[in-house]
Amino acid sequence: MSNITRRALVGAMAATMGALTLAGLPAQASAAEAALPSTPQAYVAWLEAKQDAGASETAEQFKALPQDKQEKFLGYLNKPDHIKAFMDVANDPTAKQKVLAGGDIVISRETSNSSGAANAPGLSPAGTTGDMSAWHSVSDTLFGVKVTTVKLGVNYRVSGSRVTEVHNGWASHTNWVPATEFKNEPIKNWISADPGNNAHSETIWTAKFATYGTWSCRHRMWADQDGVKDGYLKRV
Repeated sequence: MSNITRRALVGAMAATMGALTLAGLPAQASAAEAALPSTPQAYVAWLEAKQDAGASETAEQFKALPQDKQEKFLGYLNKPDHIKAFMDVANDPTAKQKVLAGGDIVISRETSNSSGAANAPGLSPAGTTGDMSAWHSVSDTLFGVKVTTVKLGVNYRVSGSRVTEVHNGWASHTNWVPATEFKNEPIKNWISADPGNNAHSETIWTAKFATYGTWSCRHRMWADQDGVKDGYLKRV
């Protein structure tokens, strides 16, 4: 083999190795980005990089915690049992809250409707003929700092004491847990048969965790002419 051929071969091998190395960089960067912050400063930096009002509020609340609680906060973010409990909040349908870790973690269910005008400005008050809106949400807080919320709603029409039409359903979420992704399937809506005659919304949330797997849960809520009745979030 001539010197020229050897040099060409070495050059080609180097180019190939370089290409393989570069090809590996995105995956390595992705893994690094997916890692949960190991220090309070890193978590605050992650939140502030979101450039989101909600993330900024969480960052300020987190920074106000004592150092020992900040450290415990980050420890809870790394525990899959915390998220399992969040996804399982509806195992007791009568409980409005689930308290864990001696009160450090609180998982809460909330409901509201158009009579409060909080989520549906301009809609008719509950109990009258016209359009209404109602929603059900589940949130978790660590040391009083809200971390994750999933919310499901329904817009519908009533006439007297009956639900006559479901216009649509909607879902939203906030999530300030790094390396975690929430998404939901298309929403299903229907009116239940008598005597219930409720407007229903339902979706399936999927939570994907870079460090410990995936869970899915069914989120369902229902409302009548007086507003929201109830709802649940339960793993499937």
